[in-house]
Amino acid sequence: MAMYTPNEFQTQLFDEIFSSTKGKRKITAELMEVLGCSRASLYRKRTGTTPLTTDELIRLADHFSLSIDALRKNTEENSLVVVCTTLPPIKGYDDIDFYLENTRLNLNAALKIPGAQLYFIAKEVPIYRYMDRPTLSAFRFYLWNLEHLRRNDRFDPSHAPNILFEKGKELSQLSRQLKVTEFWTLSSFDNLINQIQYIKRVKMASDRLVAAMKNELEGVLEELVQDIKKQQTSQGQPYQMTLCDYLTINDGALLEITDHHSVALFSYSSINYLKSSNPNIVDAFKRGLRYHRMQGEVLDGLNSEGIHKFQETIRAKINAL
Repeated sequence: MAMYTPNEFQTQLFDEIFSSTKGKRKITAELMEVLGCSRASLYRKRTGTTPLTTDELIRLADHFSLSIDALRKNTEENSLVVVCTTLPPIKGYDDIDFYLENTRLNLNAALKIPGAQLYFIAKEVPIYRYMDRPTLSAFRFYLWNLEHLRRNDRFDPSHAPNILFEKGKELSQLSRQLKVTEFWTLSSFDNLINQIQYIKRVKMASDRLVAAMKNELEGVLEELVQDIKKQQTSQGQPYQMTLCDYLTINDGALLEITDHHSVALFSYSSINYLKSSNPNIVDAFKRGLRYHRMQGEVLDGLNSEGIHKFQETIRAKINAL
């Protein structure tokens, strides 16, 4: 069977979009808006005369909730055509369940391959670090829902379905069984702490729940510091942290499954993320990681001063809650 060329793939992609029931005129206007181009330019893209950029492909996948990978019928087809899969926006607990299930599948795929490694950009505390903490995980589910409901409901952990807690706990357990390198800053805890601070200030959570989250955050920090000192996860897998003054890469991770297969995962809105095995995107992510490795400070057992500074800076912020 002949392999696809990017142009053939591109025309197939537009055929998929135009097969919607919306009507061709409406879709044409929508595409011009999404791609920010003229009708003539859109025609050239649709016929494959003008190649789509990676950014344009990502915008199309996002806007039309398309799995671009799924359009490839055979795995042996041109690997450069693999761009991304995208998750639907969060509109309720079912979407959160779908997100957790997808993330679990990603980690499980890596766990089946000896030597697979996760590189995580911790602009915020990675969710797998606290999904086994009942109040913090309930708070995360609450915030994701709140963002889309646009209602001022009080935080009540009992509103979240039990299945979310079970899947969240499994995510945390899986993450500890994987070789991990994380890139943190001294402000990586700030957003979560500020979210708790806000909910406390506007009285959308009881003092009891705020105290519980504060206590769980201290536990998250303690486990992180133990991983740093031992250079191992609690399940005995290799662990390393690079502390950076700043991070230029967006929230995301690189899952290196084998020497020849890596997947970049990065968020574009809330917890929705794109997953790409496109070599150009993966290589760009790797370059960013190498830059931060050179610029940052490795925290390990030999750097007790660096660990102490990191721990005490974050502990002071938690204590201020």
